[in-house]
Amino acid sequence: MYRMITSDSLAYVIDFRDGANCSRIASARPGEEIQVLVYPEHEPLADSLGVKGMRSQDGALFIVETTTADGKQQSFEWEYPLLKLVSQLLQPLP
Repeated sequence: MYRMITSDSLAYVIDFRDGANCSRIASARPGEEIQVLVYPEHEPLADSLGVKGMRSQDGALFIVETTTADGKQQSFEWEYPLLKLVSQLLQPLP
């Protein structure tokens, strides 16, 4: 589980249980926007939510954006090479 931290409301984690989610993250190109599945950190059995994920133009970062129930936007960032490695390692075998 790769933790996303927020200071004033829910924290979400990327859903690495979904093979297609792992594959999308691992193959994201610089500047590409993709759908990323996340779930609330304290509810691991909750249904996944589809949110916007984007690899930075220089390819170094991966940013996930969520919107809270009250309409506030939140964003979380990771170093892309590490996130890609985790996605590849947790991707189910064919």
